[in-house]
Amino acid sequence: MTDSHYTPEILSEKLLDYANLKTISSIADFCVGNGSLLIAAKKKFRNAKFFGSDISRSEIKELKKNYPKWNLSLCDFTNSKSRNSSSILKNKIGGFDLIVLNPPFSCRGGSVAVVEFEGIRYNVSTSMLFIVESLKYLSQKGILLAILPISVAYSQKDRLIWNKLVSDYNLSILEQPIVNQFKNCSPSVMLVSINSERLTSNTNNQNTLNHGITDISLFRGKISMHTLNGSATKGRLFIHSTNLKKNRLENLGYKIINSLSEVKGPAILLPRVGNPSTQKLAIIGSKDVYVLSDCIIAITTKSDKEAKDLMNRILNDWDNFKELYKGTGAKYITLERLGFYLNLSDQQYTIPSLSGTFTSRTEPTFLPKLVKEPLSPSHTKLTVQCFEK
Repeated sequence: MTDSHYTPEILSEKLLDYANLKTISSIADFCVGNGSLLIAAKKKFRNAKFFGSDISRSEIKELKKNYPKWNLSLCDFTNSKSRNSSSILKNKIGGFDLIVLNPPFSCRGGSVAVVEFEGIRYNVSTSMLFIVESLKYLSQKGILLAILPISVAYSQKDRLIWNKLVSDYNLSILEQPIVNQFKNCSPSVMLVSINSERLTSNTNNQNTLNHGITDISLFRGKISMHTLNGSATKGRLFIHSTNLKKNRLENLGYKIINSLSEVKGPAILLPRVGNPSTQKLAIIGSKDVYVLSDCIIAITTKSDKEAKDLMNRILNDWDNFKELYKGTGAKYITLERLGFYLNLSDQQYTIPSLSGTFTSRTEPTFLPKLVKEPLSPSHTKLTVQCFEK
């Protein structure tokens, strides 16, 4: 294994609770580690054959000693040559009824891998690479169950392949365990299933806010802090997330001339990244114009009264609003998640950019129906100004 954070027993058993196939003859784990997932599977499916591979020679050696009836192989699953030479993977395309995985991921971020799936090349995280390559070995009616970092569902890196699996392979989030069980690491994780019509997600339906406002715009700033040099005294006052304190703007002084990153009030400002806090929301008035950093999102309204009303509604619904911030490490919110929350969670929408329109690439579409249903007049109009780097 690349990471040494083995799957806790309680999390392994929770994942296997979703393995509801009546007949399972073969179960595989391609990053088996200390065998926690297969051990949990063995308690439930005693008559199945068990297969495991791992990059760690010492782990495979220990498992062979403790479970001599298991079929085990040393294998770097991220490497095609290693997979093709593995004793448990030869001639096993489409051969496993159940695949269980807790693929490697890091608490401090990850690298970008490339995988080819159904003739298309995708940039993916290491965790998603394991998922995609594992599907080749899943039987037609088999199920894949996995523990993944929650960032896989919300990152731009995995967006395209995530939506592909949602649409064509019934990828579903089963649950997001609240209590962290990993030793010396605190990742936010989720349990997912693939290729099972019997399992449904309990997180597909995101909560929305009932606000009654008919025209809302979402705007994300364009300017990165690392591009700023020295001090500036001309232009509009510049706002960074550190200026959002106690529901107001503090310590403003830096000025910038950049019309593309300007926002005119009335608007609610909120940080894009960081642990959500009720103290980090602030309102700017209808006469105010500021330049925003790329770590600030603005929700603009038509009147000061609407901005104040909407902010009060968000604060009163804080338990739901704070769940819009996702991420394995640093939590962050996206324009699309925020758009769903503001009463567009069951609709398709596109985000206008400076050069036309594009569908947001920073948020997964959990429900396939989202790409099929047109915007109805009864829902809030959503206009998003988004500046992509």
